[in-house]
Amino acid sequence: MRDGYRFEFGALDEPDAPKVQALKPLEEAAEVYGAWQDCDDYRDCRIAAFCDELRRDLVDECMDVVQAVVSLLDAEGFTQEDVDAAIERCNERNRERGRL
Repeated sequence: MRDGYRFEFGALDEPDAPKVQALKPLEEAAEVYGAWQDCDDYRDCRIAAFCDELRRDLVDECMDVVQAVVSLLDAEGFTQEDVDAAIERCNERNRERGRL
């Protein structure tokens, strides 16, 4: 099992309106899927610089999702303790499902 990734993200300084804030992770997730499709389309590509750019675009889009989620959590007033507890519940669900 992988230990996981460790992120240090702050929330955006000026949160959007609540509905916009809630929709932002969905918008960013759609962009992740588009970037993944580009990577998948060129999975057998032998041009290293091109493949590196596609992978960089994918990880950048993934981080945009993380940023959007962190900002939503902050805008809704969740604390680090709330997030830690939710992570543990998520890990437990995944252990029960045999994913971890």
